[in-house]
Amino acid sequence: RKRETAETMARRQREISVAEFFQKNRHLLGFDNPAKALLTPTKEAVDNSLDACEEGGILPKLDIAIEELSEDRFRLSITDSGPGIVRAQIPKIFGKLLYGSKFHVLGQSRGQQGIGISAAGMYSQLTTGQPLRITSRTGAKKPAHFFEIQMDTARNDPKVLTHREVEWDVEHGTRVEM
Repeated sequence: RKRETAETMARRQREISVAEFFQKNRHLLGFDNPAKALLTPTKEAVDNSLDACEEGGILPKLDIAIEELSEDRFRLSITDSGPGIVRAQIPKIFGKLLYGSKFHVLGQSRGQQGIGISAAGMYSQLTTGQPLRITSRTGAKKPAHFFEIQMDTARNDPKVLTHREVEWDVEHGTRVEM
């Protein structure tokens, strides 16, 4: 076998996106088997909803629906009564791993500090080819925004497929569907 030099070894080095890493190591995020692959996104979305309601001083109201589309395909949707999410933040929160507000806060909180809901969306995208669907409104007199988002796993960046203002009979809150 030919001996390697530092220069030949250096030519093979490259940066790995955190999303690309977790794409290849899904088990590290809690997607080990089909049951956990449904439980993990549900728990992450519920944790985020409860955190947002608590932080906003809002009594939480959550609507959770799991629809069986086929033997091994499900649709999960969670709607909360939280403060909603500012339009500009929606793509980053749901389409970029390690983006969030909890990581630098001292103290115990639910969730995985910026990995949870975006990882759930990434897993959903990888297994179904479908984007995440998010609707959010920050107040009764503010517009509701609907997004369809996919994650570019090579760059760990959100790709907005659809964004539009929609009619939504919720005063404030967020709905996530995957």
